[in-house]
Amino acid sequence: MMLAQGLANEVSPALLPWWVWLILALACAVASVTDLRRMVIPNWLTFPLIAGGLAYGAIAGGWLGLGGAALGLGVAGAVFIFNYLTTGGGAGDAKLMMGLGAWIGWEASLTLVLCVTVCGLFAAIYATARRGGVKDVPYVLFIGGFSAMRNYRKAVTGRLLSELPDDAKALPEAPAGERPLHWYPYAPSIFLGTLLAWWVCASRGGFLRW
Repeated sequence: MMLAQGLANEVSPALLPWWVWLILALACAVASVTDLRRMVIPNWLTFPLIAGGLAYGAIAGGWLGLGGAALGLGVAGAVFIFNYLTTGGGAGDAKLMMGLGAWIGWEASLTLVLCVTVCGLFAAIYATARRGGVKDVPYVLFIGGFSAMRNYRKAVTGRLLSELPDDAKALPEAPAGERPLHWYPYAPSIFLGTLLAWWVCASRGGFLRW
C-alpha cells in the first residue's frame, strides 16, 4: 500500500525503490551512448521505457498508480515536448524524459526536470566554450535564454509559426553523418540529471520537501 501511495505521490518520493532509479540510470546511459555516436535516442529504448513505467504504476498501485505514472509522464515530458514543437528540441529527449517520469510520478519528476535543466545548462556552457571560446558563453546565458523566452511567448499566443516564412518552419538538416553546427547531445545531461535527482529524492525527498 505504501508503494502505491508513493507512486501516486501522496508520500515522499524518497520511498521510490532504488532499483527503479537504477533502471532509469541504465536507460539514460544507453541513450547517452547512442546520442553521442549516432545523434539519436532510439524508439526501441524510449517506448518500452514509457510502457514499462505505466505498467509498473498499474501493477503496484492499480488505477491510482497508473494515474500517478501518467501524470509523471506528462510533467517530465512537458517542457521537452514544448521545446520540440517550438524551438527544435530533440524528440528523443522528450520521449526519454516521458519514460523516466512514468516510473517516478509527478513530484519526483519536478525534481528530475530541474536537475536535468541545471546539468543541461552547464553542458551548453561547456560545449559553447569549447567550440568558440569563453567569449561566447554570455550568449548561452543571456541571449539564448532571452530568445527562448520570446519563442515561448509567441508559441503561447499562437504567433510563432505564423510569423515564419514557409521555408523557415522546417529545421535545416545537416549532411548525413555530420553534426549540426550548434548541436550538442542532451542525453548525457539527462543521465547526469537523473543521477542528481536520485540523490535529491533519496536523501531529501525531492526539492518540494527540501
